[in-house]
Amino acid sequence: MEVVVRRLEKPEEFQEAVEVQASAWRMDDYREAAPAHLLRGLAANGGLVLGAFDPATGRMLGVSYGWPAYTPGGWYFYSHATGVRADVKHRGVGFRLKAAQRREVLAMGLRLARWTFDPVQPLNSWFNLSKLGVVVRTYHVNYYGEIRDSINRGMPSDRAVAEWHLDTPRVRGRLRGACRPPGWGDLAGRATVVLPRRGRLPGEPELDSGDPLLLVALPGDTGSLGPGGMLRWRLATREVYTRYLPRGYLLLESVRGPGGPYNLLARVGLDEALECADVTR
Repeated sequence: MEVVVRRLEKPEEFQEAVEVQASAWRMDDYREAAPAHLLRGLAANGGLVLGAFDPATGRMLGVSYGWPAYTPGGWYFYSHATGVRADVKHRGVGFRLKAAQRREVLAMGLRLARWTFDPVQPLNSWFNLSKLGVVVRTYHVNYYGEIRDSINRGMPSDRAVAEWHLDTPRVRGRLRGACRPPGWGDLAGRATVVLPRRGRLPGEPELDSGDPLLLVALPGDTGSLGPGGMLRWRLATREVYTRYLPRGYLLLESVRGPGGPYNLLARVGLDEALECADVTR
């Protein structure tokens, strides 16, 4: 799909960005969207607000926004949200937005971007881990409290913290379609399943494995499970991530296995992971 990505500038563009957010997250309550005046203020005061546009019609298809941030570890870019209209999801718009964001952030002189994502959602995990090449070392329980959009309503807002090391072989390779993530054949017989699936629901987590490669089952069809089924997946995956991430594992990949998707945890050093070393060998 042909897309033009650029910074937002006009007042009406920031207004349209609110509508894009509402579509992307199926918001009945617009209070969950970042308002136009906030986006305008970010864009004019050191932040970055990007829009993806259909070049034929000028319609805004997606939006991404964030700002530079500082911690005692140094400066990085915090990417708060990237969303795409519901009718053009899974057509490469989000990927184009993130690639453009990377170029802009590197031009700021920053080499690291962070954001949060929901790792129980298989497409979120695949996009962030395997497509963009982020790594995860931190998991927050109910990070935002209650979120009232149609995707998150009724679920604890657990989130993984994505670390996007922008100028590394892993990220450069993933954006070019090189440095491919492992497939199921690379992992079968080498990785231990610490969260199995039992039909459409999670099984009992294994919380005491010391193996270097661990597989975490994810729900196969999130749309048909209902709030109760998704909550069971949330709580089961939470147990696994809060157990293994503090023990030195990285959440690195998302793969399709028998019966559905899995996420891969690997006990590997950050430097090795960012070199795009084959952690399955």
